[in-house]
Amino acid sequence: MARTAEKAAVPAQAGPTKTVRKRYEEIRVGDLHVDQTLDSARLFGTNTAEDAGPAAQRKKDAAWTARLMKMWDPFALLPAIVSLREDSRYYLLDGQHSTEVAVEKEGPDFLRDCMVYEGLSNEQEAKLFLAANRDRKAVKPFDIFRVSITAGDPRNTRILAEVESRDLGISGSTSANKIGAVQALTALAVMDEKHAARDESGSLIYPLVLPEGRSPLIPQVLQVVEDAWGRNPATWEGIMLRAIAMVLDRNPGAQLDRLSRKLAGHGTRKPLTVAQWKESSIANTVGGGGSSSRSAPLAKLIVNEYNTGLTEQFLIHPGRPDKD
Repeated sequence: MARTAEKAAVPAQAGPTKTVRKRYEEIRVGDLHVDQTLDSARLFGTNTAEDAGPAAQRKKDAAWTARLMKMWDPFALLPAIVSLREDSRYYLLDGQHSTEVAVEKEGPDFLRDCMVYEGLSNEQEAKLFLAANRDRKAVKPFDIFRVSITAGDPRNTRILAEVESRDLGISGSTSANKIGAVQALTALAVMDEKHAARDESGSLIYPLVLPEGRSPLIPQVLQVVEDAWGRNPATWEGIMLRAIAMVLDRNPGAQLDRLSRKLAGHGTRKPLTVAQWKESSIANTVGGGGSSSRSAPLAKLIVNEYNTGLTEQFLIHPGRPDKD
C-alpha cells in the first residue's frame, strides 16, 4: 500500500501522444518490484524474465550489499526511482540494492520515499534506468571523506584525529604535510576494527578499544614512513602505507625504528626509495594488480628485509589482506 506524500502531479510530455506524471509517494518496500527484462538483468546479475520482488532479487555484488547492511540508516535512505505501470505495480528503476537491504533490516512494511513516474514507455524507463545507474559522475574519495566528517562518521573522525596527531592533514592531493591516500588510510582503520571491542549488538565501541599489546595502526605507520624518508609527497604512497600496516597488523610487537631503517636502506650502498619498493612490489604481482593486491607482495618483501641479520624475534609474513 502506497502513501502519497505529494498529491500534485507534474505533467511532462513524452512524445506526441503520451503524458508522463510524476510525484513523491511513500511505498512499502515489499511492493517494490524488479523487472528482470530491463538492463538490470545484465547489471544486477539476474537471468530470468519473470518479475521478482526485492527479496528474490539476486545480488550483483555481495560485498556491496554487505556494506549497505553495515551502513544502514533509514534517515539517510534517498528516494528510489519507480515506474508505476498499467498493471498497477511499482517497478524499481533505481534503488534495487538498498531496497533489498531495507526489506531485510526493516521488513516488507517499511515505507520508502519514492519518486514515482506514471505513464512511461519502455524506452523512457530504460533511459531513466541508465541515467540512474550509469550516467553518474563518480565522487572522489576525499570529497566523501570530507563530507562524512561533517556528518559525524565515527571511523573517518577517528582517521582524521590519528593523522592530525602526527601534525599532518588529509587532502585531495598529496603534499609534504598532506596525505591524499584516503582509501589507504581507510584500509588501515578497518584493520584496527577487526581486533576492536564491540557491544552486545556487534557494533564497534567508540573510542576504539584495542586488545593489550595493540596500538592504532595509522600513527605507527605514519611514524615509520616519516622516519624512513622524511616529509615529502612520495612518503605517503598508499601502497606503502597499506603494506606496512599489513606487517604491523600481523606483528604488533615489531620494532618501529628497525623497520624504518630497513625501509630506508640503512647499511646498503644506496638508500632505498619508496619508488624502488613500489617497483619491486609490481614485479612480484601477477598482472600488475591494484594498490591492495600490490601491497601484499610488498609486505612480504618488507618482512624479508626486516628479518635479514636477525637470529631471533623474526617477523611473520602477513597473508592476503582479506585472508588472515
